[in-house]
This record gives sequence, structure tokens and C-alpha cells, in this order.
Amino acid sequence: MKAAIVYASLSGNTEEVAELVAKTCSEMGIEPTMLFAYEVTTYQLMPYDIVYFGSYTWGDGQLPDDMRDCLRTVLKESTHAIPQAAVFGTGDKMFVKYCRAVDEMAYHLSKFGIPLAGELLKIEQSPRNRPHLVKEWTRRTILQLQQEGVEAHGTATKNQTA
Repeated sequence: MKAAIVYASLSGNTEEVAELVAKTCSEMGIEPTMLFAYEVTTYQLMPYDIVYFGSYTWGDGQLPDDMRDCLRTVLKESTHAIPQAAVFGTGDKMFVKYCRAVDEMAYHLSKFGIPLAGELLKIEQSPRNRPHLVKEWTRRTILQLQQEGVEAHGTATKNQTA
């Protein structure tokens, strides 16, 4: 199985989470590919069984333009559906709209009928002191994917509602 980890990172915190997701995927026998959100093209995500989307929250709770454009490309311009997705992000709890970008990504994916694996992962700033949270979350999403019988190259045999 293959996993794409698509992320937008400004300070490096979200990139650290993406790297932990990729490492955990590898440890579980899943082939990971990390992609910057601004580099994703319309059909680039076709060969993946699960796509992890990760972002920081910008300004007053906004999804950064890089991730917004990526989702627009993947959800509106591509005719290939993503078989399964998982969403993570970083933020600072001192802001009222802590990790709101995570909720927005999940909303857009669900709106287009993309099943979400597991719960939404929100990390306070950096995962450095809590890498086990990211690793356990990734393991749960992969186990769910395997239990639901998603076959290679995006053929889902059972759907999950978000």
C-alpha cells in the first residue's frame, strides 16, 4: 500500500508532523511519499491508498493559500477520487481558532465524499515533546484502512462516513 503526505508548513512544525507520519507509515510497511501542498498536481495522488493532509492555521483561523489551492486542485479539478484521507495540523492554543485549518480541510474533504480515517489530529505547536501522539494516530489510521479493505491503487471495498 501507498500513502501520500501532503502538507503546508511555515515554521517547520507541520513538516515535523508529516515526517513522523511518513516514518510511522514506513515502519508499518506502507510506502510513504511526502509532497508540499503547492507542488500537488491534479492527478498526482491517483496511485495512493490514503492521503494525509496537514497544515498550520494562518491568521485568524484561515487555511493557508497553499493548502486551499491544493484542495481546490485535488477536489474540484481531478476526476479521480481519493479513496481515503486523514487530516492533521499544528497550531497555538493561545488563539481562539486553534487548529481551525484542520476542521476546514476535513469539511472540504467530507463535502466531496472523501472518507476520513480516524479522528482529526491537532498538535499544539511542535510534536517534539509528543511524537508518540502522532505515531499512535498514524497507526490507528493505517489499521482502520487495512480493516476496511482498501485495496491497492484506490479501490475501496467499504466506505466510512465522516
